Amino acid sequence: MSAQKVNVTVDQHMTLKEFFKQIENQTDFKFAFTDQIDTDKKYFTKKNTYKQIEIDKLISELNKTATIQFSVVGNNIFVKQKSQSHKTAKKKQAERTDY
Repeated sequence: MSAQKVNVTVDQHMTLKEFFKQIENQTDFKFAFTDQIDTDKKYFTKKNTYKQIEIDKLISELNKTATIQFSVVGNNIFVKQKSQSHKTAKKKQAERTDY
């Protein structure tokens, strides 16, 4: 089922809810997410337009730039916060500049 193709545009001004609507209007996919995800928030960092892209490929592309993590399971697309480990490492590194 993930071979369904969609036309999607994302940008810095788009809320997650607007993104969900684009996908749900074109496919049988539904979104599931944790309480930590605010669907009225803007999680995308740059503008991209995808034409006739398979869902799996779209999710892979979005995971490279979005501040959240998408994963496909059956007809569901799960959304969660990305791991903070790399941000924490950068913060610790920045704090250690007082040598």
